[in-house]
Amino acid sequence: RERLATFAASNAIFFASDTSFRDSDHARRALDELAGLMRGNREMIRVVGYTDESGRADRNDPLAQQRAEAVVAELISRGVPRERLVAVGRANRLSLSPETGATSPNRRVEFELGFIGETAR
Repeated sequence: RERLATFAASNAIFFASDTSFRDSDHARRALDELAGLMRGNREMIRVVGYTDESGRADRNDPLAQQRAEAVVAELISRGVPRERLVAVGRANRLSLSPETGATSPNRRVEFELGFIGETAR
C-alpha cells in the first residue's frame, strides 16, 4: 500500500488532446510500473481524469471520464483486474495551472488509493 501511495502521489498521465497521451513513452512506463505494483496486493485504485479550462462542461465532463477510462483500459491490458479499478471524471475541478491547450498540466489522469472497504462501482 505504501509503494502504491508513493506512486500515486508522484505520477500522472498527461494528455495533449482528447484521449491522446502527451508523451506515449512516459505513459507506457508509468502504466507498466503501476500494473507491476498492483500485482503484489489487493488494493483498489481510483483513476481520476481532468481537463483544462477550455471547452464547456458538456464537453469537459465526458472527456475527463473518457481519459480515466482510457487509462483503466491500459491497466486492464496489463493484467490489472477490472474490479480493482474505478474510473472517475472530475473535468476542471482541480486545476494545477492557468495554462490551457496541449501542454496544460490540467489535462491529466491522477491515481488515488481506494479506502479500505471501498469497492469498485
